Amino acid sequence: MTLSQARAWVGVPATSVDDATLQQVLDAETYVQARACRVDSMYPQPNLDQALLRRVARTVAARGIPLGMVSDAEYGPTRLPNFDTEIERLEGPDRVVVFG
Repeated sequence: MTLSQARAWVGVPATSVDDATLQQVLDAETYVQARACRVDSMYPQPNLDQALLRRVARTVAARGIPLGMVSDAEYGPTRLPNFDTEIERLEGPDRVVVFG
């Protein structure tokens, strides 16, 4: 996954998030995904590519919410969810299961 592919998919302009910051986010999320899933570089894994793009988008969107709390007029303060069901669905077939 390249920086330009991630920027195009996330839709964040360079004036909002510079290349160095976006590259750090992309590197960190790639590392986290590689630790959690079986990544095979010999075969294309479009599900993992989509999950990685969603991971990057979530991280970029959460940059403005440092404590992970958003306020809602009806329910009051709400915590951002720890996981995204779409990421879970896309990475599910390639997740590494650890026992013990």
